[in-house]
Amino acid sequence: MTGLFLCVTICALLTLERVNMNKLLLNCRPATVFNAANKDHRKAYYHFIKYSTWGRSPYQFLLEPGFEDIPTMCRHQLCEYYVSREFGDRIKGQPPMNKSTKLTVVKLKPKNPID
Repeated sequence: MTGLFLCVTICALLTLERVNMNKLLLNCRPATVFNAANKDHRKAYYHFIKYSTWGRSPYQFLLEPGFEDIPTMCRHQLCEYYVSREFGDRIKGQPPMNKSTKLTVVKLKPKNPID
């Protein structure tokens, strides 16, 4: 009787373990490389900052070489993204701006001079 009880208990535990593994596999977040240009990725980082956890994130971001942790990597890439949006492609690792572009400086005279 004890052997049968032990066998039933082991089978129940294995079934429970399989169910838990299936839940993990069905609910796992896709492993993704963080892309600062992707609005959903920026939103996931915002939620991380707001709640101090990746638990609400639909993504599992992969750590790229040269970084020690995911938040630092995201912060660095977001900084590059916003600086390049504001100032153009003048960031290390990106192609320089077109050299044939010429700037024209125009001096404007005030309409009502104060004399």
